[in-house]
Amino acid sequence: MELPIFTMHPPRIITSIAAALLGSLVCSRAEAPPAAGKNAVALFDGKTLAGWEGDTKLWRAENGEIHGGSLTEQLDHNDFIATKAEYGNFILRLKIKLTGTGFVNSGIQMRSVRVPNSTEMSGYQCDYGDPTWWGCVYDESRRNRVMAQSDMKALDPVIKRNDWNEYVIRADGPRVTTWINGVQGVDYFEADPKIARSGKIGVQVHAGGKVLVQVKDIMLEELPATPVVEGAPEPKKAEKPSPVPAEEQRASFTLPPGFEMELVVAEDEARGFGKFIAAYFDQKGRLWTMTALEYPVDANENPAAADALYASKAKDKILVYDIVDRGTNGGSPKFAKEPTVFADGLAIPLGILPYKDGCYVQHGHDIALLRDTDGDGKADKREVVLTGFGVQDSHLFPHQFTRAPGGWIWMAQGAFNYGKVRGPDGKEVQFDQTRMARFRPDGSEFEITSNGPCNIWGFVMNGEGESFIQEANDFGYPVMPFH
Repeated sequence: MELPIFTMHPPRIITSIAAALLGSLVCSRAEAPPAAGKNAVALFDGKTLAGWEGDTKLWRAENGEIHGGSLTEQLDHNDFIATKAEYGNFILRLKIKLTGTGFVNSGIQMRSVRVPNSTEMSGYQCDYGDPTWWGCVYDESRRNRVMAQSDMKALDPVIKRNDWNEYVIRADGPRVTTWINGVQGVDYFEADPKIARSGKIGVQVHAGGKVLVQVKDIMLEELPATPVVEGAPEPKKAEKPSPVPAEEQRASFTLPPGFEMELVVAEDEARGFGKFIAAYFDQKGRLWTMTALEYPVDANENPAAADALYASKAKDKILVYDIVDRGTNGGSPKFAKEPTVFADGLAIPLGILPYKDGCYVQHGHDIALLRDTDGDGKADKREVVLTGFGVQDSHLFPHQFTRAPGGWIWMAQGAFNYGKVRGPDGKEVQFDQTRMARFRPDGSEFEITSNGPCNIWGFVMNGEGESFIQEANDFGYPVMPFH
């Protein structure tokens, strides 16, 4: 089967790997509330309920505030006052005071709708009240559960019970963040794309108590609409059985609107250029890749044959495709059709990483740094930085070499290899089955960072050092955070 290398990109836009996180997420890193914007507008004029709708027996404008409920009459149902207008992405700021006896609770509805023939509203509620409702996100009359619980250890010291508190809510795409008196309550990510991202804003007075809620200084700053990301359509049924030539493969892809698929490198097995797996771009924009023509040779079946292969001058190579057109005139980058053979005589060098004047390469039991010391584009020096890796299963060798913050190089290994890894200090680390590990460029400080899940085929880090993997086995989503 022909295994070419493609790049996918929207015209004139450089894209990066994004992690699609399916499942409800609560971000753990607290942040300060956004600064007040110049484009904020008042939702309440301080005198009337113009722009709002609700039961006037319960809701009224008094002393520059919206009042709801009563300190003398117990409410037997939840009730809301709501904006007539609907809002999508925004930052909402207001001051709120809650007093009463019995069950004393309120909250700010957002992206919500009125429930027909009911006093209820359905949608997100940024909750407010004891014992632990302050700042959390509850899904009112829809999923009927807390979607994100606030950190009361952080909030409790700043809450002014029976007094005015400043509430800030940011709704931006799938993300909802709350703050009370400058302290973050939750940072919630909505994973369900069917959940509405626009609707009314409302204030609740909860049933079960003699409760008075007061709200004032209601300011809203609308944010830009969230771009609609349209995915690729389902692929058509293949017209021909595999394998097919690279150009026919390219034509068979289905892509999101605005994207192009470009054929960068096609196999030429007659010349030993094929079975590409790993691909990296160096700081000069050159494409580095490798061949796996010797695959598979597994030591769990024939240890002697595997060791003999890695000691021989085998068929595999590390190839470099120079960039010949950087797309400076608005087109896409173009790469040379003829590669430079940086290193040959290798066997299934699954892990590669361009580095300074050379390239790290996994080869058999070793991770070596192959260097080009004379600048002719070909490796002329080999330095083993780590050794002792297992070679029982050749499709699970150390791979996904990735430079990371802090001067580290990270890597992954699959499920069926077993080894005892040694670095320059001679220290031995048992390195069995699916692991991620990191080491310094000279091979020192080799350490295991995580175990599992089974067979990591893709790995990427963001600028903050958070890691994301692609797993060979179906976990229900293509990319997932992994620590």
